[in-house]
Amino acid sequence: MALTRLSTELLESIVLHVLPEGFESVALTCKRIYAICIPFIERHNILRSQFHNFTYYAKMTDPSFTIRTAWDLITRIAVEPLVARYVRHAHFKVDSHFMRRRPYQFNADAHCGAAVVRLLADSPYLEQANLDWQEYYAEIVEDLKAVRYSQHAAAFLLTLLPNIETLKLPRRWKPLSATDKLIDAVVRKAKQSHHFPRDTPSLAQTTRFGPSVSLTQQDRFNLAWASPFLALPHMRSFRGPSCVAMDDGGSGHNSIYTSEDPYRNGFGETLEAVHLVSYCIDEVGIADFLKHTTRLKTLRYSHSTKGNGGGPYDGDWDICKFVTAIEREAGSHLEELSISIRGLRGSIASGRASLRGFQRLRKLELPLEIAVSNNTAAAAARRAATMPNESLVVGAGSTDHHGLDDDEPFIGELVPASVSQLSLISSGTDDHAKVLDVMFRHFAARKESALPALEEIELSCPVSADDAYKEQCARLLVETEKAGVVLYFKRCLSFATMMWDGEH
Repeated sequence: MALTRLSTELLESIVLHVLPEGFESVALTCKRIYAICIPFIERHNILRSQFHNFTYYAKMTDPSFTIRTAWDLITRIAVEPLVARYVRHAHFKVDSHFMRRRPYQFNADAHCGAAVVRLLADSPYLEQANLDWQEYYAEIVEDLKAVRYSQHAAAFLLTLLPNIETLKLPRRWKPLSATDKLIDAVVRKAKQSHHFPRDTPSLAQTTRFGPSVSLTQQDRFNLAWASPFLALPHMRSFRGPSCVAMDDGGSGHNSIYTSEDPYRNGFGETLEAVHLVSYCIDEVGIADFLKHTTRLKTLRYSHSTKGNGGGPYDGDWDICKFVTAIEREAGSHLEELSISIRGLRGSIASGRASLRGFQRLRKLELPLEIAVSNNTAAAAARRAATMPNESLVVGAGSTDHHGLDDDEPFIGELVPASVSQLSLISSGTDDHAKVLDVMFRHFAARKESALPALEEIELSCPVSADDAYKEQCARLLVETEKAGVVLYFKRCLSFATMMWDGEH
């Protein structure tokens, strides 16, 4: 092998050059090269264990390995640049959570201080963003002296990480004008198609992204803050909690991105899996989000009212228009769809929804409220001539569904023929029992013509369900057995048994 005929000095240089990405492969090439790698193995293993799956931490027993903030990690990288290449999965959620309640001590080590200053002064990203490095550094110093989270430090850290595959933003992430410019420079560089492996731009290999906020009604992450990250060239999966994209009842639509957003036309082009957890989005908002996601295969959405009562986001949710918008924008390519209701203050607006336009859907999860909405709208339309003033809004917990139509084959209308796995979510009320009766009446006889691909159904049947609902579940079990479809009962609403792409 030509490689083994090189001098030891050259081989040592090669080993140092391939750290960390190719180190283990090179070490196993032959005995001679392995022997050259031996002095580096211990350090390689230490750095890999500390930084491969990184999260901020505080080690009281070993302060040298304590990294509480983005600035701590920046300092660590400044002193030993190789550290940045070890970070593969960056979980920055608790940035500054472990900060001590005393002013940050700068430049205790002259070499360390000089290395950090040089890192900022030489940053190509600050230069491309037309940001003065000294002013940017001064903002970080001010934050740290005040013992608070630094958005400037958190954003600058994202200019240093060429190998990360998973990025979880800090819980306190709040974009500023300067940090927006810096992130824009990172994304532009990452989207350049030609670069050498050793010179991979920061975030160019990121495939999974998500913010870090709680799921409470008060906490929100502005989805517009995600748009630059979702425009990264290899982004495949997005999991984001607690956002709003609805008509605000006054000044207009609280959209996912603005008309001035530079990523409006490249937003989500490479996404394959999206999990929107505890969101409050209407049909306009979801259509905006899905407009350019032509590769999307999996979409999971859980709806949750945002607000404290009486606000613009506390009103009714039109689930039928919502589903229709998804079908219009993603019906040609979506393969897995889950829609659930996490928390609703207000009502489900009645309407008619059909998912039969989804061409490739294999896995589907829906709340039974959508079937109630369909049924109520159909009955109300027939009563309109004699009862023109009747409300077409059904409360989320209402049991007043006297208009259910016994002749409508809802399961065939609602579910696409391509679906093989179906999950129906219910709290087990009497009105849901009636809906199940309507949906699955004569199911065994109709199954092959309406749902030829259907193999299994997962149905909520909580312990606290009404007796009528439990009885209907028992009858449905008999009917599905006749049709050769496996029926599973889910006793706990919070326990998920279906597996979805992009979840792990």
